[in-house]
Amino acid sequence: MTDRPDSGVDRALLLTFDDRHVHEWAAAAPLFTSYGARVTFFICEPDRLDREEVRLLRRLADDGHTIGCHGLRHERAPEFVAAHGAGAYLDREVVPALDALRRLGFPARSFAYPCSARDEDTDRLLLTLFDRLRGGVPAGRRADPCLADELHVPAGDVPARRVLPGCSVDSGRGSVAYGDDLSGVEAALRRSAEHGGVTTLYAHCVADAHEANHVTPARLEKLLATADGMALPCVGFDDLP
Repeated sequence: MTDRPDSGVDRALLLTFDDRHVHEWAAAAPLFTSYGARVTFFICEPDRLDREEVRLLRRLADDGHTIGCHGLRHERAPEFVAAHGAGAYLDREVVPALDALRRLGFPARSFAYPCSARDEDTDRLLLTLFDRLRGGVPAGRRADPCLADELHVPAGDVPARRVLPGCSVDSGRGSVAYGDDLSGVEAALRRSAEHGGVTTLYAHCVADAHEANHVTPARLEKLLATADGMALPCVGFDDLP
């Protein structure tokens, strides 16, 4: 098991989960603990969390995991801004979500773009409210050995890099399987382990099958074991310098 990293993170896997699959995330907590992993949960629809979901999220936060923001209604940022304006996007989609999370006791210092839809204008807008943002690269590239060129952020760049690219490691959605070849993802992890820096990945529900995007527990454990075998700590967004 890798040691719990200190605040001077120089190499890491940033494993993140999106949406509102709180019960499934809580069920996976022993797996995170077994690998000494701290992860980030990006929450959408925080106003729809019930009392039990809030309790479970607080337990995850108490265990050292990061709670971030994923918007109020999972709107695609550039499209919403184009249709309604930047002010409306903040007032209707971002600030209400951020306020709801903070009322529940979650500072939510980071934001993950729904569907990874972003541009430089939305980055500038959201960086007035958040320390860091998570974007994305096309999921179809996760078998590309050259993915590391885009996904890996060198250690020296991490403190100033406020928008981090992520790649999906979901196993499927409903009856659709996304494929098992994660060689590009593994190449990015290897680069972070060998040269320092961070690699960001994202998934959604943790389940063997689910109507939503999901990663199977077996795939999740394989990813954690791969990082652990590389002595690459798994940390949350709030752990970054």
